[in-house]
Amino acid sequence: MVNKNNLNQINPKELALTQLKKKREIALKIKKLLENGKRETNTFTKDLISKFKKNLAAVAILPPKNPAKPLTDILVMLKTEGDLQAKYKKKKELEEKIRDLGKKKIKKGLRVFKGISPDGKENFDNPDGVGLNIILVEELWDMLEKGKYDILQIITLGLPVYGEEWLKTLRALEIHKMQTLKKFEKYVIAYVFAGSMVRGESEPTSDVDTYIVIDDTDVTRMAATELISKLRHIIYGMVPESCEVAGVRPGKIHPQIYVLTDMWNSIKSANPVIFTLLREGIPLYDRGMFTPWKILLKRGKVTPTPESIDSYMKMGRQMLDRVKFKFREIGEADLWWATVTPAQGALMLVGVPPPVPRAVADEVRQYFVNKGLLEEKYAKTIEETVKLFKDIEHGRVKEVDPKLISRLLVDVNAYLERMDKLFEKLEATQAKDEIKDLYNKAIENAIALLRMVDVNAEEKNAITYVETKLVKESLAPQRYLETLRRIAELNKRGKANRREIASLIFDEDMLFKDIIDMIRSKKGIKVEKYKISANYEDKRADIWLLSKIAFVIKDTSKTNTEILKLEIAEDGSLIKPKKSSLAEINKTVKTFNGAPTIVTNKTIDSLKDVIHKDIKIVIGA
Repeated sequence: MVNKNNLNQINPKELALTQLKKKREIALKIKKLLENGKRETNTFTKDLISKFKKNLAAVAILPPKNPAKPLTDILVMLKTEGDLQAKYKKKKELEEKIRDLGKKKIKKGLRVFKGISPDGKENFDNPDGVGLNIILVEELWDMLEKGKYDILQIITLGLPVYGEEWLKTLRALEIHKMQTLKKFEKYVIAYVFAGSMVRGESEPTSDVDTYIVIDDTDVTRMAATELISKLRHIIYGMVPESCEVAGVRPGKIHPQIYVLTDMWNSIKSANPVIFTLLREGIPLYDRGMFTPWKILLKRGKVTPTPESIDSYMKMGRQMLDRVKFKFREIGEADLWWATVTPAQGALMLVGVPPPVPRAVADEVRQYFVNKGLLEEKYAKTIEETVKLFKDIEHGRVKEVDPKLISRLLVDVNAYLERMDKLFEKLEATQAKDEIKDLYNKAIENAIALLRMVDVNAEEKNAITYVETKLVKESLAPQRYLETLRRIAELNKRGKANRREIASLIFDEDMLFKDIIDMIRSKKGIKVEKYKISANYEDKRADIWLLSKIAFVIKDTSKTNTEILKLEIAEDGSLIKPKKSSLAEINKTVKTFNGAPTIVTNKTIDSLKDVIHKDIKIVIGA
C-alpha cells in the first residue's frame, strides 16, 4: 500500500522509466510466447503452406488473450476466386481439409469451441490445444466495414508465418492510423485504405493508398487548400516511423487527405475519382459517414455512375424472371420496369438524363433508332408495356390476358437481349472516348510537369522524358511512369474496362498533384525565402518583394500558371510586368542582399490589379 505522505516524494522521471520497463517486460514475454507457439506448430504450418499455398493470403501466430494462461492461436487468412457464394463454398471445403491437417500435425491437438456455459464461461474440447482461426480476406474487410476495428489490432500484433509483407503492411496501416487519430481524432471522419491490396492484386513492391477524411465544417481560420497542405505535411511526416516500426520499406504507405466539404461535393457531382475510392475502400476507422456512402454506392443510389447504370440494366432481367410466377402484377409493374429501366440506363450512358416513362420510347427513337443503333420494334415494345401499365393503373384493364403476357414475355426477352448488345456497344464506344480523353490529359499533364523543370517535350517523347528527367532524378515516383505507360497502352489498343479507366483517372490525378508538390519542394527551395502569399477565391498566389524587383505566381495550384516579374517604383507601385519563370526567381533570390522593401498603398493596389481585387495577404504560409 502506498503511503500518501510519500506521494510528493515520487520522481516523475523514475515513475515513467518504471512504467516503460514494465511495458518492455510484457512485450518481451508476449514475443517469447509467440515464438514458442511458432515452434510448436512448425510442422503443421509447413505442410499447410506446401499444400494450400495458392489459397493462402497470410498465416500468423496470434497473441494470447491471457498472458497468465498462454494458449497458441493460429490465424489462417484465405484468398479464393469467384463470386461471394463461390468464395464461401471454397472456404468451407478448405477449412475441413486444414482442420484435418491440424488434427494430424499438431501434437497438442486442436482447441474446439463448444459453446457458452450457464455461468458465462467459454467451453472447449481439448481446452489446452491450439486454436485454429480460418477466415477469408473478404471476411476481414467485412468486419472492418462493420466497425470491428479491434480485429485488425489483434492480427497485426501476431507473428507472421506466411504472407509476411501482407501482414506487415496491415501493421504499418494500423500504426499510422493510431498516430493520426492520436493527433487529430476530433477531426478525423474516416481513415480508409484501397488499391491493389484490397483487390487482391498487390505485390511486395506495391504501395498502399490511404485516405483520411477530415471534418473542416468548423475550421474557419484558414482555406481548405491551406488546411490540406498543413495536414498533409504532418500526416506524411508520420509515415516513415510507421513503416520502420512495422518493418516495411519507407514510403510504403501513401496517404491522401480530403476535407469533408470537398468529399461531399465530389459525391454529389459523381466524381469518378472519389467513386473509385468509395467502391474499393476499406475503412480502418469511420465515424459513420464513409460506410453509408459505400453502401449507397453499391445499391446504385448515387447516380450517374457505372454502378447505377448497371443497376438499371440488371433490374430489367430480374423483373423478367419474376414474370413467370405472377400475372396480375406483371402487367402493372414488372414488364414496365423490365423495358423502361434498361432504356433509361442506356440513355444515361450517352449523357441523357433518365426521362419519365411516357417519354422513354420517344427518346429511344431519337438517340438510338434514328441513328441506326436500334430497331424500331424495340421502341414499340417499350410503348406497349408502358400502355399496359397505364391501362391497369387507371382501371381501363381489370384482368390481364395470359396470352398477352405470354407474347410480351417473348417480346421483352428479345428486347433485353438486344439492349444488352446495345449496352455493350455503347459502353465500348464510351470507354474508347474516355481513354482517349484520359490519354490526352495525362500527356498534357506530363508535358506541364516537364516544363516545370525546364524540359520542352511533346506527345511523342513526353513519357521518355518523364523517365529520364523526372523519375531518374527522383522528382516523380516509378508508379507515375507505370501509370502513364498503362494509359498509353490502352489508348493504342483502343479498348479498356471502364472500371480500370476510373482507377487510372484516380491514380493519374493523384500522382500529378503530388509530383507538382515534389518538384516545387525540390527545385524551388530557395524561392521560399522572402516569400509572402495572398489568398483569393479558392486560390493562392505567391509574391516576392525584393527591394526594386517583384515576382508574382498567380495561381500556385497550376503548373502552367502565369509568373510575372515587375519593377517596384519609388511610390511602391508595381510597373512594367514581364513574363518570368521559377528559375529566374531562384536566381534572383539567391543573389538578393536582403535590402528592405517599403510596402505602400500603391503596392497593395498594384497587387490587386495584378492578382485579384479581393486578396488577403498571408504571412508565414
